[in-house]
Amino acid sequence: MRGHDRAAQQRGIAALEMLLVLPLLLLVLAGLLYFGRYFSYYTAAQKAAHDAARYLATVSQREMKTPSGSGAQVPVIQIAEAIGLQELAGLNPGPIPITVAIECKPYVCSGLVIPAKVRVQILMQVTDQLFAPLSYVFLGEGGQLLTADVTMLYVGQ
Repeated sequence: MRGHDRAAQQRGIAALEMLLVLPLLLLVLAGLLYFGRYFSYYTAAQKAAHDAARYLATVSQREMKTPSGSGAQVPVIQIAEAIGLQELAGLNPGPIPITVAIECKPYVCSGLVIPAKVRVQILMQVTDQLFAPLSYVFLGEGGQLLTADVTMLYVGQ
């Protein structure tokens, strides 16, 4: 009978150890999954910003100086924004939409002057949908801000 009590006691200790260790293992797993997703989104955003900046840096001077009919933005700026957004269309970072910001340095992208550099910046708030109640404790409800920023010399001919 004594051997039976010892086996039951060992099972009870194993269950207690599992009870103590399981929350820590789940926390580590949640962190790994979230940051893996975060870095995957960063890689995609960096590539999208690079592709949009490369397109904008290589358009001809004639296209860069072509104003839109409505007086809003230069059409190539709108195309570069569309390139960035299209490459990120499959991502679901959270409830806040992805933003693509484009600058022509040292001037504004108005179609009046040729820039020396072009800059594409992609911003997104990455929230955790899988372990949301747990991650809100560490990240807040807004999640983490992800910024991908690419600046290139304008080489259009």
